[in-house]
Amino acid sequence: MAKIQSISLAFAVALVFASKATLATITYTDEATFNEALGGTSAIIESFEEPSTDTNTTPLSFPTADIACDGSTWCSDFFGTSPLMPTDGSQGVYFATPDSITFTFSSPITAFAIDIGDLGTRGATDLSVTLSNGNSTTLLTEYSGSSYSQTFVGLIDDAEFTTITFHGTVADDGIYFDRMQTAVVAAPVPEPEASAMVITGLAILGLFAYRRKR
Repeated sequence: MAKIQSISLAFAVALVFASKATLATITYTDEATFNEALGGTSAIIESFEEPSTDTNTTPLSFPTADIACDGSTWCSDFFGTSPLMPTDGSQGVYFATPDSITFTFSSPITAFAIDIGDLGTRGATDLSVTLSNGNSTTLLTEYSGSSYSQTFVGLIDDAEFTTITFHGTVADDGIYFDRMQTAVVAAPVPEPEASAMVITGLAILGLFAYRRKR
């Protein structure tokens, strides 16, 4: 009986952590799916057209966010605004790994998306982010790109955050950003397989409880 109770408790704890991990940060590489997850909320778009600071200082200041280059390898001579590959307007911002780049928002958000150019041209790279709420996630795994190629990444988190920091695993990879989207929305509904896992787990716990009463 004690063994069954221990198994039940361990399983319940595992389910709680699994469901939280599933709900914490949901990532997107398809813009249509991201827009659907916004649930009708209009995102604020930042095109990085009008920095209020010099274009090659850190941080750069824009109406919706400050952007800082973090590190010592490239921040001093490869960071700022660039007209090289914008997706909205005439310029974007850029940096290079192994340094990181941090976006600090003027108010808390739960949804973030951005266009990324030239990623993965130095080799297959993992692109991950760390949020100020303590959550972190990998947006792209073993991603290889060609020069001037563009991709989309987005995420929705179940807790508000005020900063997001990007990290790449391959050194000397110049990365360009444009058309940042930010919003405050409710956390998306869990994926069907996550819900099924929780329901199955609760059913097993119910079976254990029933057997103990017999």
